[in-house]
Amino acid sequence: MYSYQDTLFDDLGRHYFSDCFIEGSIDFIFGNGRSFYEKCILNSVATGDGINGAICAQGREYAADDTGFAFVNCRITGSGLILLGRAWRPYSRVVFAHTDMPGIIVPEGWSDWDDPQRDATVFYGEYMCTGVGANMTGRVPYAKPLTEQQAQIYLDASYVDADGWLKPFNDSLIVN
Repeated sequence: MYSYQDTLFDDLGRHYFSDCFIEGSIDFIFGNGRSFYEKCILNSVATGDGINGAICAQGREYAADDTGFAFVNCRITGSGLILLGRAWRPYSRVVFAHTDMPGIIVPEGWSDWDDPQRDATVFYGEYMCTGVGANMTGRVPYAKPLTEQQAQIYLDASYVDADGWLKPFNDSLIVN
């Protein structure tokens, strides 16, 4: 999928993306779906000297919403300085796990969309990521380095309740 801004509108329902190439700069994956991204390449085409966008803008609006994005075993590539995600809505939820992050990821990593009230309600987790951009030293205070136990629910296709709607098509998708 190639674009610049709003490449993939990932909204409403459960979604499974595997081995995809998704390119953009400004919130290039956005919406309020419950989605699992596995082994995807997330390619930034950001330009300029400052922060020029974010990989995702997840739109979880209420605490009770059972939505969020999980990126597992992905690879971030490209150019420009970008954020991992921005809080499009107050309860935005995104997890990056086992993902290779180059130096194009800015140290703060995440944005509350200039609404400090969201700092207490968003859920931005990182687990066992690699690369220069995975260094959490400069991360915003509301970004969470996850333990294995905290990360577990995001690490395979069961995050999107895949057993029952994906399993009939490919038993290898479900990791126990």
